[in-house]
Amino acid sequence: MLKNLFLIAIFIFAFAAFGLAQNKTQVTAPNGQTYKISGIDKLRKNEEIILYTLEYYRKNPTNQSGVDVLVVDNKVTVIQDRAGTVYLQYKPDPGMIKTDQKGYILSAHGTARKWILANFKVGDEVKLGDAPAVATNANGEVAPAASIPCFAGAYYRKAVSSFDTWTGIVGVVKLGTPKVDENRLSEKDKQLLDNFSVYMGGRAGDKEIDAGLTWGFTKDESGNQSKRRNAWRPFWRNETWNNAPAEKHFYWYPGDVVQMAVIVAGPGKLRLVIADATPQPKRVFQTEFDAKSFVPNVPRQFKRVNAIDQFGNEGKPVQPTKAEVTGAEWLQTTLLRGAGADAKQIPMDKTRFTDMRCANESNVVVSVTDAGKGAEKIDIYGTPKK
Repeated sequence: MLKNLFLIAIFIFAFAAFGLAQNKTQVTAPNGQTYKISGIDKLRKNEEIILYTLEYYRKNPTNQSGVDVLVVDNKVTVIQDRAGTVYLQYKPDPGMIKTDQKGYILSAHGTARKWILANFKVGDEVKLGDAPAVATNANGEVAPAASIPCFAGAYYRKAVSSFDTWTGIVGVVKLGTPKVDENRLSEKDKQLLDNFSVYMGGRAGDKEIDAGLTWGFTKDESGNQSKRRNAWRPFWRNETWNNAPAEKHFYWYPGDVVQMAVIVAGPGKLRLVIADATPQPKRVFQTEFDAKSFVPNVPRQFKRVNAIDQFGNEGKPVQPTKAEVTGAEWLQTTLLRGAGADAKQIPMDKTRFTDMRCANESNVVVSVTDAGKGAEKIDIYGTPKK
């Protein structure tokens, strides 16, 4: 099984071939968003923000593939989007900013250019400074938070990493068995108000991504939809909610053992992979989707979650329910660090995640089976067992 995990990890590493700048200097926008500055008075490379003194900028022209910003007295005075003018509007290159004023230039390419345009306008204040010092362990990893407040509206167990240069998460999980509360039905369509999910995902900046398996409806060979949710199906949620096609080769069932991965697939992209945990998987689902905040220079947090979700209840106190999901077991979980074939696979053991049991610890029963592999059994009860 470990070999299978590594094989699928190697397969998806090919989609993570980009690096992360390590310079600590950063620029902060008025909305609090930050981006690392990759250097001062040097050649601007892909996805970078470079700070130029005016003297160096005049003698060493930037090219038309980015955006240049003039900052005077800590205020944006000019934004010259050369790439947008040339490649999107098909107009002549307006060239470099011509100025004899004091101040400096921020020049950005690619994702960094998009960040500049999304977070600044003329007149905005610009703050420069060093990124806050962060405690790391002997391996140079940022330690996870001691605790994180629960988000109201669901019963769940989340294991969540620190914000660091992680590039993905990979795991093997035995799927649990849901049990519904027949007394909790929607007045509109008489469907159950509780549902179940086991998934991964992460956070970068102010955006949270969920991707994995949800307990969903299926269709038979004639295209008729089941009356009730009856199988685990792939989903991903970025700006919108998305499901895999309702086809039998994308259905998994309680007791099935699957490999699951969410990895950075490029600037602003994540890839979800779900497959049978067998040498020759018959069921494989993979998709690449937008995750706009997962860009170079922005620390990422990755997670795995087992949950009883409640429809229309996000951010509100959990509703009493007899629903439960039992028998789930994570056999192994690995965090990825680095890019491409050189990415390291690091066990997501208890030293590398914050343990969240919500809405209350009494709703979640966790039994550790192999601490070194981050392996554990998880049962979740809407009504705690005595």
